Amino acid sequence: MTAAARRWGLRLLRYGLCAAAIAWLVTHVPWHDRVRLGDQNGPWVRLIEQDGERFIIEQGGQRRTITLADIHVAEVAGRQVPDIELGIPRVLAGIDRQKALWAVLLFLPVVLLQSLRLVLMVGIQGVWLSPWNATKLTFAGNFFNFALPGTTGGDLIKAYYVAQYTHLKTEVVTTIFLDRAVGLLGLVILAAGAMLTQWDPDRFGHLLAVLGAISAALAAGAAVVFSRRIRDELRLPALAARLPFGAQLLRVGRATIALRHHKLLVAVSMLLTLALQALVMVSAVFAARALGMEGSPASFFVYVSVGFLIAAIPISPPQAIGVMEAAYVSFFTRGDLNTPSQAVALALAVRLIQLVWALPGVLVPLLGAHLPKRSELAQLEQSDATSTGDGAQPAASS
Repeated sequence: MTAAARRWGLRLLRYGLCAAAIAWLVTHVPWHDRVRLGDQNGPWVRLIEQDGERFIIEQGGQRRTITLADIHVAEVAGRQVPDIELGIPRVLAGIDRQKALWAVLLFLPVVLLQSLRLVLMVGIQGVWLSPWNATKLTFAGNFFNFALPGTTGGDLIKAYYVAQYTHLKTEVVTTIFLDRAVGLLGLVILAAGAMLTQWDPDRFGHLLAVLGAISAALAAGAAVVFSRRIRDELRLPALAARLPFGAQLLRVGRATIALRHHKLLVAVSMLLTLALQALVMVSAVFAARALGMEGSPASFFVYVSVGFLIAAIPISPPQAIGVMEAAYVSFFTRGDLNTPSQAVALALAVRLIQLVWALPGVLVPLLGAHLPKRSELAQLEQSDATSTGDGAQPAASS
């Protein structure tokens, strides 16, 4: 199979998943208010207007008035309530603005913590990136995560921008993607920790295998990074040297191994990751409460974390459109605690909050702020020349 055929196959798979997920949502999510008549097997009909215990409905193209006695009574969280589901427009219209504002504000420190983690991660490779420059490039990368397909497209742009600040371009680009791996590991740890605080096999059992598989893959990668014996037994350096672009692959390997020599910086980066991921989850909880959703904070920590992991899968549609909504509907409507409309609205709200704090990133390339100043370039060139002359590039240590 040619490279072009593989690319087209991947595109068809991604957009096929998107189309299938959206089709599922159209048939399972109420876009208008509706009520269930009679018993639990009764038909859903469109709710036009409610006035106390009188309801105007539309059934078979005809409008008529019914009373509360005509509506099925459902049990939700131990309470008997009329079986009424609000459509997405009503859910959004009834949002609690104060809680929604808190959801947005709580996300601001996330970008700042991401920037600090970037400073530490590239510092492992012996590259100095000022906190201000790291903040600018983080905003730019977050913006391009929305402007480009997928949720990792911004990493490519950020890697390109950061590489302008050093001659160790291969090492820096490698570090950007290691930074993404650290972020995913933080999500897994956070989700697993939330599960343990309120373990419920009925709610979380079906996700345990997924988190276990991701954890196993990350653990295997960490073993290769931190164990010289495993690398030697697998003969990875010799194999890489025989492949096309072998020299670059060896530099990627040395940049990855450099993490082993800076365990403290890696540990601090992980702590920053857990802190920023926790803020993301708290923001999501406020957004859910603003939409009137119920459920324990632990369940939101688990389900929102898994939603982000789904969005990070390379074959998922751009921004996991449709797929994340379908996952949220499956997660949050268990036990009839929340409606499908609320679940879809939460998925949209989570993306919107990220977009709010990503928009400043559009100014970075427009103003040319992604490029280093001449004084910074001169200083970096002198620093790189000194490192080369001493034969002591940090990323080259094994």
